Amino acid sequence: MTIEQPGGAGDPDYRFNVSSMGPAKRTMERLGMLSSEEPPPWPEFADFEVVSADFVTASRGEESESMRAFHAAGRAVVDWQAEQPTGIPGYKIGGGNDGWLVTPAEIRAALAALEAQPESVKAEAVSQYPRWEEWIDYLQRAATHGGFRVE
Repeated sequence: MTIEQPGGAGDPDYRFNVSSMGPAKRTMERLGMLSSEEPPPWPEFADFEVVSADFVTASRGEESESMRAFHAAGRAVVDWQAEQPTGIPGYKIGGGNDGWLVTPAEIRAALAALEAQPESVKAEAVSQYPRWEEWIDYLQRAATHGGFRVE
């Protein structure tokens, strides 16, 4: 995970491994920090009239207009956020390094959900994830620096 606008944000990267992402995500879910939004549909090649010749051209470092439009539509999907985010969409974290942008608004909503929890609930939940304070610090920094990208 990499902060989008790292200037002044400290270390822009946060690393999860297979064994640590699951507990962090479960803790966030228990604390109401995740939302259930689904992403918009992925673009289809046919919608942009992308043909096999476009792939050959792209392999030479050139992109056709249709391929550029297709890639822009894909970027719009990974950058998408709900109009009124209620947390970090669960599909954006813990499912792969697909380039999802976790936006500042999504992070702020997740942190607000955390803040609203009673101290006893937070203490119980975070005992399941030893790097919790480090993760929350990263989220706070990312919220003021353009969010973070899952890569």
